[in-house]
Amino acid sequence: MAYVMFQYDRPTDTHRWNDYNQQVRDWIAQLLQIPGAVSFVAYRTSDGASPDTITMLEFRTVEDTRKAQASDQLRKVLDGLQSVGVTAQVLLVERSPFTPEPIPA
Repeated sequence: MAYVMFQYDRPTDTHRWNDYNQQVRDWIAQLLQIPGAVSFVAYRTSDGASPDTITMLEFRTVEDTRKAQASDQLRKVLDGLQSVGVTAQVLLVERSPFTPEPIPA
């Protein structure tokens, strides 16, 4: 599996915070419409450390991930984030072969 990972700090200014919250669901939907997208998950730091938000858009292959990074759909989401004062660092990562399977319950 391969991922497009975004790392950023959510806006702290009240107006931008409200704009961010109103648009975030649409951005997620747009990301999931990128060809090859499998899933999306977001994490927030519990202690407020920066970057305070990390998201991962999952793809089956590294090639799909590279295509997504160059896509207009991804650029539109990044532009939307920037419009509310968020500058996201974008990384392409792939799952390590040394990641163990989850422990069964």
